[in-house]
Amino acid sequence: MSDFPITYAERIRTLPPYLFAAIDDMKQAAVAKGVDIINLGIGDPDLPTPKSIVKTMQEAVTKPQHHQYPSSNGMLSFRTAVSDWYKRRFNVTVNPKSEVTTLIGSKEGIGHVTMAFIDSGDVVLVPSPGYPVYPIAASFSGGTTYEMPLLKKNGFLPDFNTIPQDVLKKAKLMYLNSPNNPTSVLMDKDFFKRAIDFSREHQIIICHDAAYSEIYFDGKRPSSFLEAEGALDVGIEFHSLSKTFNMTGWRIGFAVGRAEIISGLAQIKSNLD
Repeated sequence: MSDFPITYAERIRTLPPYLFAAIDDMKQAAVAKGVDIINLGIGDPDLPTPKSIVKTMQEAVTKPQHHQYPSSNGMLSFRTAVSDWYKRRFNVTVNPKSEVTTLIGSKEGIGHVTMAFIDSGDVVLVPSPGYPVYPIAASFSGGTTYEMPLLKKNGFLPDFNTIPQDVLKKAKLMYLNSPNNPTSVLMDKDFFKRAIDFSREHQIIICHDAAYSEIYFDGKRPSSFLEAEGALDVGIEFHSLSKTFNMTGWRIGFAVGRAEIISGLAQIKSNLD
């Protein structure tokens, strides 16, 4: 044993096991016993990235201009492509220079955004069950988490009316997720409008995780949070190329929304990634 002890920070000592890592350990143990499993763990597409994307990347890596540090906001051409897609897909107009930022996968943005807005003692509202990064991001930023249970009686949607007033006084940020993982429930424009009104009343930033927006069935195209009136005043939306284009290992995503919130996230990114 070394006489130089290593002591982890409090945020690590109190950190619960990462859910998907724990599930993977259980999966590997089952496979080792010869069990034929159906993997319901982390959402990693089992199909390859489309050949056209791979071919374009192969061509791009030969160009010297791609061999240097990029802007932490990402290339303006990419952010413009995001803006154009928002207009085509959702009929939402955003400024690629100030209302869009590139992410190293949406997880990076979801994890970093609290660092821009959460101080010690602040509360982050998170859906439960939900993506483990939501409460972890709150904890790493010195905040605390209040869970909004997704119950059958409420259509598996958060019920804002049940959140105690003492929590609302400290709440500064709220995560929403539609299409929802794990419930698959879609939030419509009426729900988003209620969330925006709630956000305005209590001065709570909304961070909408829309990573699964392009995975849908029977023509039921999910709405963007930003389609709802007033959304650009109170929040941002996270997207990922991972699920839509089978690009989980490529680490490309983006956030779109109110310029000041994007700017706060971009300041964290410029220092850390």
